[in-house]
Amino acid sequence: MSIYLDLNDPTVKVKLATLPEKMLEWAEEVLLDQAHLMVGYAQVAVDVDTGSLRDSIRVERGGRGEHWREVTVRAGGYVVNPKTRRLVDYARVVEVKHPFMAPAFDQVRPQIEEMLRNLLVERIHE
Repeated sequence: MSIYLDLNDPTVKVKLATLPEKMLEWAEEVLLDQAHLMVGYAQVAVDVDTGSLRDSIRVERGGRGEHWREVTVRAGGYVVNPKTRRLVDYARVVEVKHPFMAPAFDQVRPQIEEMLRNLLVERIHE
């Protein structure tokens, strides 16, 4: 595979100047798509008693400083367990006994790596 760029073309210079920001945007899209897929895998794999933990699995976005594009898949919180009448907060305890998040991440990891690896080449040709 070869990539040819005419560095005398002013549009190429503009595209190259904006490439780092664009790459972050594209990487965030990849991570968001795969995070939603991971949620589905985790919801299928989690042990279900009341369904509260399963229902609490979600994608969260945002962070601080340089990490403002952070994409996280979380479980626990936001959902009330009907048995205890408290917010679901026991995801780590369940994960240790019956892993569901780690296997879900293992399922999406190869696609994330492959998509990010191919991202630059694909997007340069747009």
